[in-house]
Amino acid sequence: MQERTKLLDWIETNRENKAQVKQNFTNTDYAFKLYNQAHPDRKMTLPKEPKFSDFYQPSEAQKQGKLLFVGGSELALSYAAFRFI
Repeated sequence: MQERTKLLDWIETNRENKAQVKQNFTNTDYAFKLYNQAHPDRKMTLPKEPKFSDFYQPSEAQKQGKLLFVGGSELALSYAAFRFI
């Protein structure tokens, strides 16, 4: 019972932390907006939101493998649908 209580407490603490972090980001965005309204000559810009493509670029072999997999899967499903329906 103690382990279960510890786990539930840990889950609740993490949920509260996530909520606080989300609120902090919202407050920061709002603070930037207010600063820019108060100081139009010295605008601060928010950094651009990162995208997955900023960190990972698939190689040509991976792109071709993906196309082969998708194409082969499509052919197999088409054959199965035609054959069994």
